[in-house]
Amino acid sequence: MTSVLIIGSSHAGAYKNAAPRFAALYPEVTLSFFGVRGPLFLGGRIEEDGRFTVPLRDDRDRSFVTETNGQTSVATGGHDHLLMVGHRFAFGQIAALLQDHDLLEGARSGKPHLLGEALLQEAIDAAVAAAVEEAAAAIAAFGGQVTFAMAPAPATTIVDRCGTLELADVMQAFWSHPDAPRVHDIWRASLRAALAARGHGLLEQPDALNDGPYATAARYASEAAALNDGTLGRKDHRHMNADYGLAMLRAFAETRLGLSRKETRSPALTET
Repeated sequence: MTSVLIIGSSHAGAYKNAAPRFAALYPEVTLSFFGVRGPLFLGGRIEEDGRFTVPLRDDRDRSFVTETNGQTSVATGGHDHLLMVGHRFAFGQIAALLQDHDLLEGARSGKPHLLGEALLQEAIDAAVAAAVEEAAAAIAAFGGQVTFAMAPAPATTIVDRCGTLELADVMQAFWSHPDAPRVHDIWRASLRAALAARGHGLLEQPDALNDGPYATAARYASEAAALNDGTLGRKDHRHMNADYGLAMLRAFAETRLGLSRKETRSPALTET
């Protein structure tokens, strides 16, 4: 058996809600979960005693974390693999560049400023390096394998919230820019390299989940999963459902654990 501990922000709810279906496909993997709100997850770290702790800010935090997980911290010892769910590795600030910039070597879309690709590469590498350094430092005390799965890319329907949500405005500008795929590819290559240099893996969204560069197909944002095993009260276009979680878990099993899906066979027919 392979023991995997999934530590994450609220986005880990999609994985948690998919766990029963995943167990039927990969019975050789045992999943455990510890999920908290985003700020607590990003501020958490593995201490010298091997426990992942989070900076509880008040009684509300303590109550939520305890009710969700049965404890306020989790032991990482005894697990073969950590799957960290919820980082974005600076993509938002990279995508925001296309609100006001065209690439010097790319298409012209009427943006007021030009940005050379060499400078873009430097900016991406610096932002990614800082984000990876922070994320890696938080789990440095763990002796096993670590994979990082980013928070889901926003659903394409997040543009419905333009004017009321900054991320929606950023993503609309990014997706409408002709050089968005190029910027996304540069960022993704930089992130892969930065994590690999530290011996960590990156779990990317399978193509079947995507609807463009850094965009999740809208159907996965319906009935989005919550950390308490239920669903969110409304669609926010950022959190995804258990179908998304299962697809990510399957990709993890196949690309990071080297496992194949369990085959289902029909019962043998008995001749009479």
